[in-house]
Amino acid sequence: MSDLIFFDQQAQTSLKTGVKKLADAVSITMGPKGKLVLIEKHNEPPHLTKDGATVAKHINLYDRVEQLGASMLRQASENTANTAGDGSTTATVLAKEIYFNAAKALQTGITSSSEITGYITKQVDEMVSFLETKRKIISSNEEIKQIACVSANGDEYIGDLIAKAMSQVGSSGLVTVQKSKTTQTELKLVRGVKIDRGFISPYFVNQEDKSKVSLEDPLVLILSCKLNSLQQILPILEKAHQNSKPVFIIANDFDQEAIQHMVVNVSKGTLSLCAIRSPFYGEKRNQVLTDLAKTLKTKVIYDIDEKQINKMGFSDLGRCKKIEVTNDTTVFVDCLETQDDIELTREIERLLENKDISKEEEAYLKQRLVINKGVVAVLSIGAHTESELHELVDRIDDALHATKAAMESGFLPGGGIALAKAGLKLQDDIDNKKSFIEKTVAKIISDSCLSPLKCILQNADKSVDYVFEMIRREPDWSYGYDVRQGKYVDMVSAGIIDPYKVTITALKNAASVANSLISVGCIVLQDESVSNNQQVQLVQLADDMY
Repeated sequence: MSDLIFFDQQAQTSLKTGVKKLADAVSITMGPKGKLVLIEKHNEPPHLTKDGATVAKHINLYDRVEQLGASMLRQASENTANTAGDGSTTATVLAKEIYFNAAKALQTGITSSSEITGYITKQVDEMVSFLETKRKIISSNEEIKQIACVSANGDEYIGDLIAKAMSQVGSSGLVTVQKSKTTQTELKLVRGVKIDRGFISPYFVNQEDKSKVSLEDPLVLILSCKLNSLQQILPILEKAHQNSKPVFIIANDFDQEAIQHMVVNVSKGTLSLCAIRSPFYGEKRNQVLTDLAKTLKTKVIYDIDEKQINKMGFSDLGRCKKIEVTNDTTVFVDCLETQDDIELTREIERLLENKDISKEEEAYLKQRLVINKGVVAVLSIGAHTESELHELVDRIDDALHATKAAMESGFLPGGGIALAKAGLKLQDDIDNKKSFIEKTVAKIISDSCLSPLKCILQNADKSVDYVFEMIRREPDWSYGYDVRQGKYVDMVSAGIIDPYKVTITALKNAASVANSLISVGCIVLQDESVSNNQQVQLVQLADDMY
């Protein structure tokens, strides 16, 4: 069989079908009256969720071209969730609307795909600038609670827990979610550390839904040198394997061969393992690693010596209850206390008071302060059933990330109102656009910005046209419709607010993915027999490497 090729209209038709299927499945979760999605998982309990990114990740379509369209749209959802922690459903709905509206415009022959994508990017940038003028900065713990409550689908208890957690950890924002062994959901504070280094390979990820690595009760090996081969630390890995212990490795650098061998062992299930590169350079790196080693009750190895490695037991390696790693951060949860933390942190705080220090020195001192003073708030989530637990963990995790984003960048009126108001304003300004193509793109973006609110209203079985007319008549920026209460309110005063970062990230990612889909003129499908043969070769290679 030769490669399959699809051109122009045929390619676009199938892409649209895949995009629509994924968007319809994701959008059904939107808003406080949105429905849950039940996901089948082989050899696991079914997964209930209202998280758009989770729904999108589990959609696989039979038609391969449709699947490509769904996969492209999924990028808007995943990138928004990874960057802002929430807004995956909004990004999906926006991307689908921008794509479909732009495709209609292209069918009239008024312009080319390359030209319209440029105008879409320009118009979205203008929309982001407008929204920036409307955002407000969080000034109270009550506003933090409101953000968390809205992101948790109106659950006030969860909102209160997250607000308390944020007030305890302060600006560090070190809050993590874990599953409880009981039915109770509670908050506790533990010793913790965060460093700005992520996993060296995405193949270490063991929580696909959240694109992160989570290691329970791991063994930590800290190397202030380059790891050239797994043979150098083989005795440690063998002991970990025999005792079913996950391993976390920090090193200055890793040889590509060592990375490949780690990936193969993780892929085969031989080891539960993750690795990151050391932060900073030179003496600063050594000092940060020394601080981290004290917190984890271990030592830094500067030169890998075979005799020393052979003698090392579990007591010589670092320990903590849990390590969570994303593509750019690592959090150590429930570390051991050290006796000289208080004295050392006071000295670091004194050095930070010097306003003349460089940005590099400031970042270095702040990292040392976090290591020696860090506190992590742990939200322990309990539920009566496994399905309920999965849904609750997803919801709280999203609310947590959204709250962090709001504290970082401010907030806008929620419930789709901010985008809808911006879209209505753009409609009013269309006549001021100079060219016909500019007016067309303005109409595309304005209509698309109305779509999240329309989706929320449709899921609540409300009259879309009537609500929009009422909102249009009221000039107050914060005036909107509370779907849960069924009345018109000041959204900010009612606590219905969305993080600014979430809103603009969703809009930017949606436009980016829509532009990519618009520009597709040819699709090439790989011969499946070739793909299967490559998979067989990879399996054989993995067997040979181990």
